[in-house]
Amino acid sequence: MEDKKSDMNASFHRIRVLLAKELAQIRRDRSLIGILIVAPVFQLLVMGFAANTDIRDIHIAVRDNDHSYQSRDYVRSLGASGYFKITPLAGPEALDGALLVSGKAGLIVTIPPNFGAQLLKLQPATVQALVDGSDSNFGVNGLNYLQKATRLFSTRNIRLATAELARRGIHLPSVEAESRAWYNPHLLSRYYMVPALMGVLLLVTTMLVTSMSLVKEREDGTMEQLIVTPLRPVELMIGKLLPFVLIGFIEVTLALGIILGVFGIPLRGSVLLLYLFSGLFLLTTLGMGLFVSTLVKTQQQAMMVASFFVLMPFVLLSGFIFPVENMPASMQVLAAFIPLKYYLEIVRGIFLKGTGWSELWSPALVLLLWGLAILTIASL
Repeated sequence: MEDKKSDMNASFHRIRVLLAKELAQIRRDRSLIGILIVAPVFQLLVMGFAANTDIRDIHIAVRDNDHSYQSRDYVRSLGASGYFKITPLAGPEALDGALLVSGKAGLIVTIPPNFGAQLLKLQPATVQALVDGSDSNFGVNGLNYLQKATRLFSTRNIRLATAELARRGIHLPSVEAESRAWYNPHLLSRYYMVPALMGVLLLVTTMLVTSMSLVKEREDGTMEQLIVTPLRPVELMIGKLLPFVLIGFIEVTLALGIILGVFGIPLRGSVLLLYLFSGLFLLTTLGMGLFVSTLVKTQQQAMMVASFFVLMPFVLLSGFIFPVENMPASMQVLAAFIPLKYYLEIVRGIFLKGTGWSELWSPALVLLLWGLAILTIASL
C-alpha cells in the first residue's frame, strides 16, 4: 500500500514538473500566446459581425406600368417595409435583365397596367418579380421579404374593404394567425451563429496547437530527452495537455464576455454547465490534436492534416453552416461521428433555450465517450 502511494506521489511530481516546463515554454513564446488568446478574440469579433445571413437594404427596381394611386401606394409600402431600397424604372423592359446581370438590382418588380383597377373591383391583382438567384440565400430571403411586404399591403387593403362592407351591413368571416417566435423573437441570425463560433474557434486553436506540440519536440530534438526521463506515456500526455486545457477555459471566458457584452446575445442557461460541457469538448479537440501529432513528423504536416482532414469536415458537417437535417442520409450518418456537432447543440441550447442537464445529457455523453476514446488511442 505504501509503495502504491509513493508511486502515485512520484507520478504527480513528474506531471507537475512537466506542467511547469510547458507553462514556462508557453509564457516565453509570445507568438504562441498571440495564436491561442489574441487571434481567437479577434476572429470572434470579426466573424461575429460577418457571419450574418440576415438580408437588409435590398436594391429593388420597380417598373410601374399602371401609374395609379394603388400602384404608387404599393411601391410606398415596399419602401416602408425596411427591407428595400427602391429604384423606379423607365425605358424599355428589355433592358431590365441587365440590372440583375450587373448587380445594380437584386429584385425587379413589374406592376401591370390593370393593377389599380383590379383592386377597385375587389379582385385579386398580381405583380411580376424577378430575383437574382445566383446566391440562393439572397434569392430565398429576398422573395420572402417581398412576399411579406406584399401581404402587409394586401392585408391593409382587405381591412379597408371589410370596413366598407361592414358599414353596408355585410360581415365577412376571417381567420388570422397570431405568431410568436420563441428564444429569438426578432429571428436574428447572429443569435444562431455567434455562440457556435465559440465552438469552432475552440476547435481550431486548441487542436492545431496541440497537434504541433509533440511534433515540435521531435523537430527541436528534445523528444529523445523526454523519452529517457522516468515519464510514462500517460504522464507525458497529461503534462502536455493540461496547459492547453487551462488556455481553452480562458478562451471560453473571453468568448463569453464578447458574446454577452459586444453582441448582446442572452445566456439563458447555466454558466457552470457551459464550462462543464466545454471541458468535455476540450477532451475531444486536444485528443484529436494529440492523435494527429503521433501520425506526422513535421509541424507543417501536422497543420496540413489537421486543417484538411479534420477541421474542414468537422466545420462543414457539424451543422455550423448547413443544417444537418437537410443533408443526405449518408452525410447525416457521417455527421453523427463529429463531436463539434454535439457541442454546437449544447452551446446553442444553453444560450438560446436555457436547456439543462436533462436535455443535454445525451450529447454530453457522446462528447465524453469520444474524448476518452481518442485520448486512449493517442496514448497507445
